Amino acid sequence: MSSAPTRVYYATDAYDAGADLLGRDPGWLRELERRRLVEATHVGAVSSVITDGWQVDRPTFVLPNGANTRHYVGVDDAPLPDDVQAQGPVVGVVGHLSARIDLDVLEAVAARPITLLLVGPRVEQWGGQRFEELVQRPNVVWVGNKAYAELPSYLRVMDVGLTPYVTSAFNQASSPLKTLEYLAAGRAALSTPLPGVTALDTELVECASTPHAFAVAAERLARRDRDDALVRARRELAYTHDWDSRARQLLEIIGLPARGEVTTGSR
Repeated sequence: MSSAPTRVYYATDAYDAGADLLGRDPGWLRELERRRLVEATHVGAVSSVITDGWQVDRPTFVLPNGANTRHYVGVDDAPLPDDVQAQGPVVGVVGHLSARIDLDVLEAVAARPITLLLVGPRVEQWGGQRFEELVQRPNVVWVGNKAYAELPSYLRVMDVGLTPYVTSAFNQASSPLKTLEYLAAGRAALSTPLPGVTALDTELVECASTPHAFAVAAERLARRDRDDALVRARRELAYTHDWDSRARQLLEIIGLPARGEVTTGSR
């Protein structure tokens, strides 16, 4: 008799909490997820905030996001971007500029004597006139959407990578990929307090709760001399959270053997 097929339901976000961002009805999303939870043999998510909200009669697993560490190995030798002429220390955000981002924090950072670099598309005129005024400041550079292959070039010019998320149910259940990518590039990482960030349990990622505290920390980190030992430590931490590690963990969770050698990101 053949065994039942393995079916894994893995939630990358708290979908109902992000219904507005997804343009979907939250009730429909909850019902769809309920069906998937019933059908699956293994159920898990990127955050315990998500799994703790499920009513299931079986064990759940938590598997946070990982990072493609190989992509950032040569970041310090990547071509310099030709659309960034920055003066002094540079702090930056990589990713979609949307309602997930705290505009108060960005404005506070831009008020400091450092450069704020924004790399990513603006979603549906997010931020309105406030965003328009922000990117008109002389120390703010917004380069718009960039191909994934170009990201090492932009991270090369950054001293600090920012994860400035608002406090929302959707963000509280998230596992910020960008924070790990900053670490993989050897950059300092600063975030608003999020369970997915504090779960890393490391002093290599700083958190700040208010716009003022965040801006002060961003400037302090940006003006710190680049320490080779810190760069190595950040990268080593990212390697323990790369996608190869995540794949290995998932195979172990569902009881399947790894086929061939699984290696972590090249150092």
